[in-house]
Amino acid sequence: MTTTVSYILKSSTNQTLGALKGLLAKGQAYAGTLKCEEAAILSQRLYPDMYALPRQVQIACDTAARGAARLAEIEMPSFPDTEQTFAELIARCQKAIDYVNAVDDAKIDATAQKTLQIPMGQASMPMTGAQYLQSFILTNLHFHAAMAYGLLRMQGVQVGKRDFLIPA
Repeated sequence: MTTTVSYILKSSTNQTLGALKGLLAKGQAYAGTLKCEEAAILSQRLYPDMYALPRQVQIACDTAARGAARLAEIEMPSFPDTEQTFAELIARCQKAIDYVNAVDDAKIDATAQKTLQIPMGQASMPMTGAQYLQSFILTNLHFHAAMAYGLLRMQGVQVGKRDFLIPA
Protein backbone atom coordinates (compact mmCIF):
# COMPACT_ATOMS: atom_id res chain seq x y z
CA MET A 1 0.00 0.00 0.00
CA THR A 2 1.27 3.44 -0.92
CA THR A 3 0.73 6.21 1.57
CA THR A 4 -0.70 9.15 -0.33
CA VAL A 5 -0.51 12.88 0.30
CA SER A 6 -4.29 12.99 0.72
CA TYR A 7 -4.22 10.19 3.31
CA ILE A 8 -1.49 11.89 5.35
CA LEU A 9 -3.22 15.27 5.17
CA LYS A 10 -6.65 13.96 6.11
CA SER A 11 -5.53 11.59 8.86
CA SER A 12 -3.27 14.26 10.40
CA THR A 13 -6.03 16.87 10.24
CA ASN A 14 -8.58 14.51 11.77
CA GLN A 15 -6.22 13.55 14.59
CA THR A 16 -4.77 16.97 15.40
CA LEU A 17 -7.88 19.13 15.01
CA GLY A 18 -9.98 16.36 16.57
CA ALA A 19 -7.69 16.39 19.61
CA LEU A 20 -7.75 20.19 19.63
CA LYS A 21 -11.55 20.05 19.89
CA GLY A 22 -11.17 17.88 22.98
CA LEU A 23 -8.62 20.25 24.51
CA LEU A 24 -10.94 23.19 23.92
CA ALA A 25 -13.85 21.29 25.47
CA LYS A 26 -11.72 20.74 28.58
CA GLY A 27 -10.87 24.43 28.61
CA GLN A 28 -14.56 25.29 28.39
CA ALA A 29 -15.38 22.95 31.28
CA TYR A 30 -12.50 24.40 33.31
CA ALA A 31 -13.80 27.94 32.83
CA GLY A 32 -17.20 26.73 34.02
CA THR A 33 -15.67 25.10 37.09
CA LEU A 34 -13.84 28.31 37.96
CA LYS A 35 -16.96 30.33 37.20
CA CYS A 36 -14.85 32.74 35.18
CA GLU A 37 -15.55 34.34 31.85
CA GLU A 38 -14.14 32.33 28.97
CA ALA A 39 -12.44 35.47 27.69
CA ALA A 40 -10.13 35.40 30.72
CA ILE A 41 -8.70 32.07 29.55
CA LEU A 42 -8.93 32.74 25.82
CA SER A 43 -7.03 36.03 26.00
CA GLN A 44 -3.84 34.59 27.49
CA ARG A 45 -0.57 34.47 25.57
CA LEU A 46 2.66 32.58 26.20
CA TYR A 47 4.54 35.82 25.59
CA PRO A 48 3.31 39.34 24.74
CA ASP A 49 4.32 39.14 21.07
CA MET A 50 2.66 35.74 20.53
CA TYR A 51 -0.92 35.03 19.53
CA ALA A 52 -3.64 34.29 22.07
CA LEU A 53 -5.52 30.98 22.07
CA PRO A 54 -8.24 31.87 19.52
CA ARG A 55 -5.70 32.93 16.90
CA GLN A 56 -3.61 29.78 17.47
CA VAL A 57 -6.72 27.67 16.81
CA GLN A 58 -7.71 29.74 13.77
CA ILE A 59 -4.26 29.38 12.23
CA ALA A 60 -4.19 25.61 12.86
CA CYS A 61 -7.57 25.29 11.14
CA ASP A 62 -6.63 27.60 8.26
CA THR A 63 -3.35 25.77 7.71
CA ALA A 64 -5.16 22.47 7.18
CA ALA A 65 -8.05 23.83 5.11
CA ARG A 66 -6.06 26.23 2.96
CA GLY A 67 -3.34 23.61 2.55
CA ALA A 68 -5.89 21.13 1.24
CA ALA A 69 -7.21 23.71 -1.20
CA ARG A 70 -3.74 24.65 -2.41
CA LEU A 71 -2.78 20.99 -2.85
CA ALA A 72 -5.98 20.32 -4.80
CA GLU A 73 -5.52 23.55 -6.77
CA ILE A 74 -9.00 24.73 -5.92
CA GLU A 75 -10.33 28.02 -4.56
CA MET A 76 -9.20 28.84 -1.03
CA PRO A 77 -11.89 28.60 1.66
CA SER A 78 -12.66 31.71 3.66
CA PHE A 79 -13.29 31.33 7.38
CA PRO A 80 -13.71 34.75 9.05
CA ASP A 81 -11.77 35.01 12.31
CA THR A 82 -14.69 35.89 14.58
CA GLU A 83 -14.56 33.17 17.25
CA GLN A 84 -14.73 34.47 20.82
CA THR A 85 -15.86 31.41 22.79
CA PHE A 86 -14.72 27.84 23.27
CA ALA A 87 -17.87 26.58 21.50
CA GLU A 88 -17.11 28.75 18.47
CA LEU A 89 -13.51 27.53 18.36
CA ILE A 90 -14.64 23.91 18.59
CA ALA A 91 -17.05 24.55 15.70
CA ARG A 92 -14.19 26.14 13.72
CA CYS A 93 -12.13 22.97 14.17
CA GLN A 94 -15.01 20.82 12.97
CA LYS A 95 -15.61 23.09 9.98
CA ALA A 96 -11.95 22.74 8.97
CA ILE A 97 -12.04 18.95 9.45
CA ASP A 98 -15.18 18.72 7.31
CA TYR A 99 -13.65 20.90 4.61
CA VAL A 100 -10.41 18.92 4.39
CA ASN A 101 -12.25 15.60 4.30
CA ALA A 102 -14.50 16.84 1.48
CA VAL A 103 -11.61 17.73 -0.85
CA ASP A 104 -11.17 15.16 -3.62
CA ASP A 105 -8.28 12.80 -2.85
CA ALA A 106 -7.33 12.51 -6.52
CA LYS A 107 -6.93 16.28 -6.84
CA ILE A 108 -4.70 16.42 -3.76
CA ASP A 109 -2.62 13.43 -4.86
CA ALA A 110 -2.17 14.86 -8.37
CA THR A 111 0.14 17.54 -6.97
CA ALA A 112 2.36 15.22 -4.91
CA GLN A 113 5.24 15.57 -7.39
CA LYS A 114 4.08 18.78 -9.06
CA THR A 115 5.94 21.99 -8.21
CA LEU A 116 3.62 24.51 -6.58
CA GLN A 117 4.42 28.14 -5.84
CA ILE A 118 3.79 28.59 -2.12
CA PRO A 119 3.34 32.21 -1.01
CA MET A 120 5.80 33.23 1.70
CA GLY A 121 5.18 36.87 2.53
CA GLN A 122 6.06 38.98 -0.52
CA ALA A 123 7.74 36.07 -2.31
CA SER A 124 6.87 32.51 -3.16
CA MET A 125 8.73 29.28 -2.65
CA PRO A 126 8.64 26.39 -5.11
CA MET A 127 7.77 23.06 -3.47
CA THR A 128 6.25 19.84 -4.64
CA GLY A 129 2.90 19.03 -3.09
CA ALA A 130 4.55 16.37 -0.93
CA GLN A 131 7.19 18.84 0.30
CA TYR A 132 4.51 21.44 1.01
CA LEU A 133 2.58 18.93 3.08
CA GLN A 134 5.61 17.72 5.04
CA SER A 135 7.53 20.97 5.45
CA PHE A 136 4.75 23.52 5.81
CA ILE A 137 1.23 22.20 6.41
CA LEU A 138 2.02 19.55 9.03
CA THR A 139 4.68 21.65 10.73
CA ASN A 140 2.36 24.64 11.13
CA LEU A 141 -0.67 22.53 12.04
CA HIS A 142 1.24 20.84 14.86
CA PHE A 143 2.97 24.03 16.02
CA HIS A 144 -0.26 26.01 16.46
CA ALA A 145 -2.10 23.07 18.03
CA ALA A 146 0.79 22.66 20.48
CA MET A 147 0.67 26.38 21.31
CA ALA A 148 -3.06 26.05 22.05
CA TYR A 149 -2.30 23.06 24.29
CA GLY A 150 0.40 25.03 26.09
CA LEU A 151 -1.87 28.02 26.65
CA LEU A 152 -4.55 25.83 28.20
CA ARG A 153 -2.06 23.86 30.30
CA MET A 154 -0.32 26.96 31.68
CA GLN A 155 -3.68 28.17 33.00
CA GLY A 156 -4.33 24.97 34.91
CA VAL A 157 -6.52 23.02 32.48
CA GLN A 158 -5.86 19.37 33.26
CA VAL A 159 -4.65 18.09 29.91
CA GLY A 160 -1.78 15.81 29.06
CA LYS A 161 0.00 14.31 26.09
CA ARG A 162 -2.77 11.75 25.59
CA ASP A 163 -5.26 14.61 25.13
CA PHE A 164 -2.98 16.14 22.47
CA LEU A 165 -2.62 12.85 20.60
CA ILE A 166 -6.11 11.35 20.69
CA PRO A 167 -9.07 12.96 18.92
CA ALA A 168 -12.11 13.74 21.06
